[in-house]
Amino acid sequence: MIGDLTGRGEATTTNLTCRRPGTSVAENYLRLFTEPVVEAWIRPEPMNPFTAADIERMARRDHSHWEKHGYGPWEVRERESGAFVGRGGLAWVTVAGEPAVELPWAVIPSLQGRGYATEMARAAISTAREAGIERVVSLTLPENRASRRVMEKAGLGFLDEIRHVGMPHVLYELNL
Repeated sequence: MIGDLTGRGEATTTNLTCRRPGTSVAENYLRLFTEPVVEAWIRPEPMNPFTAADIERMARRDHSHWEKHGYGPWEVRERESGAFVGRGGLAWVTVAGEPAVELPWAVIPSLQGRGYATEMARAAISTAREAGIERVVSLTLPENRASRRVMEKAGLGFLDEIRHVGMPHVLYELNL
């Protein structure tokens, strides 16, 4: 079992450890974000599939986010086994032309359906409160019912239909 000690901006839940990404996170991100089931929601056609260079940039952005804000996207693992689960946490993004703190999540397909995304989202909301963040958002493609259920279970409410990265999305929010 992984220890329960967490640093600022990190979290431990019933089943997960949500930590600042380590130096080798790009390997796990590559495995996660090139899974067809994950990529279909995060990089749908007509967007180009992720490349190794895209993933390296994502890992560098995640590390930089932590350096700048003291919190950021997490590398998430199962508490008991230490197995890589996915990516969650908090990330500053631009949504509808405005800066916002997003709750991103992605879970390895073989571990989906266990409630891990909801656990990540709830832990990220607690972390946002501790950081003094007043509002969090989450967005997805309109037909992504699983992510919409996670948003609702975590307490976010539907706000609007928007265009994000040139595609229709639904935007949910939670005022803290």
